[in-house]
Amino acid sequence: MFSVQGQPMIPLEEGQFYQHLGTPTGVQIQGTPEDTIFGILKDAERLDDSLLAPWQKIDALNTFLIPRINFTLRGSAVTKVPLNKADKTIRHLVQKWMYLPTRAATDIIYISNRQGGANIPRMGDLCDVASITHAFRLLTCLDPRVRTVAENALRDTTRRRIGRAPTAQDLVTYLSGSLEGEFGRDGGDLSSFWSRARNASRRLGKRIGCRWVWSEERRELGILIPRIATEGHTIVTPSTRTLLERLLKNTIRHQYAEALRKKPDQGKVFDVTSCWGACNHFLRAGNFTRFADWRFIHRACLNCVPLNGAVCHGICDKRCRRCGYPLETLPHVLCGCMVHSAAWQCRHNAIQDRLVKALPPTLGSVTVDSSIPGTDSLLRPDIVMTNEWSKKVLIVDITVPFENRMVAFCDAQAKKLQKYAPLADTLRSRGYLVEVHALLVGALGVWDPLNDVLEACEVSRYYARMMRRLMVSDAIRWSRDIYIEHITGHRQYSDR
Repeated sequence: MFSVQGQPMIPLEEGQFYQHLGTPTGVQIQGTPEDTIFGILKDAERLDDSLLAPWQKIDALNTFLIPRINFTLRGSAVTKVPLNKADKTIRHLVQKWMYLPTRAATDIIYISNRQGGANIPRMGDLCDVASITHAFRLLTCLDPRVRTVAENALRDTTRRRIGRAPTAQDLVTYLSGSLEGEFGRDGGDLSSFWSRARNASRRLGKRIGCRWVWSEERRELGILIPRIATEGHTIVTPSTRTLLERLLKNTIRHQYAEALRKKPDQGKVFDVTSCWGACNHFLRAGNFTRFADWRFIHRACLNCVPLNGAVCHGICDKRCRRCGYPLETLPHVLCGCMVHSAAWQCRHNAIQDRLVKALPPTLGSVTVDSSIPGTDSLLRPDIVMTNEWSKKVLIVDITVPFENRMVAFCDAQAKKLQKYAPLADTLRSRGYLVEVHALLVGALGVWDPLNDVLEACEVSRYYARMMRRLMVSDAIRWSRDIYIEHITGHRQYSDR
């Protein structure tokens, strides 16, 4: 009988196990830590019952529960059934916290906050990333003894698969999940850590194109990860091994973002909102956002609001319930139904007032919504800054287009510049240095990446960052009120 610290060691029979770092460990047992995963899901349900704000629940899930699942996956051979159950439960909770209907695309859950998603990883992806990362860390470990044991185990597993002594290139071909030629034969190899890493590499290879590579010149192992957003690829080497997990997760998030962006209906708005982090500033902490705005914005971005024109099935009246327009859609309600023209003006003025308050006195005299004296033009730019001493005129006009992909913003920008081009030429003929800027903020809170008006107006970098967020939240708040007023017929704002 052996004892540790005065306590006898209990011998385990076949089928019995003990919990080691949350994983059942023993002989001839199933190593899936179902109890650990079940406990994490119970904590997620308790999080749902708490009084936290919805964005706080998502942040708590990302901060406390997802790392626990990730740690469990690194040391366990988890089967698909408990993982699928966990993924279904977490997906249902996040959809509930984001107030998304059943028909909403689930891709938004797995996308990063900066691109407009909840940043919750899918359990299957998390398991594959953990397997690949752990295998790469073992094979590139700084301790030569650990590295040698891992290499020998991999060589033995590969030899059983191909029936001969493997080369270095054979090892990376095996780990990449190739089924061609001798790598597709049934070698009689049992399920092991290396076979799980191989299967994970094959699954992710089909989706994002990653694969293991071997450099004969440097005699080192690497993992090639293609860039989805841009051309080219990145190769993770032993010296950059700590970046592997982050790069794989980022690539998977980009893959979900590209899939959502390509959807003809629910991807139109996301194609624009995912381009600039200021559009989604409220996802982490809910800054400058009402609970009512949070309940509206995610459904609106995915075109899942209950409007007559948004119904895709059945035969029903699709006309606007207020003005009789043939198709009642969200773009029509927020930017086309003239019944809400007064609210459009309030939304426009809310953004305009933010900029006027931030203008420094050094820019000269400021006029708002007025024609320029001394010219024959009847145009009334939103903001005109005139500095007679430096003979400089800065013209800013504000517009709030709907986010119908990026082409809508490009067209709105071009129309504004074209509209004020004759006025700018007139002022230039009188010796003024003229700049014309269009400030675009989408009806659903998209900040146009081409907006350079804050830099031209000499707004400080810190305050410009704050202004972008405030303008985005102003647009979302007013658009939500316009939508609710359109549906209910009750005024959502004060006439004053």
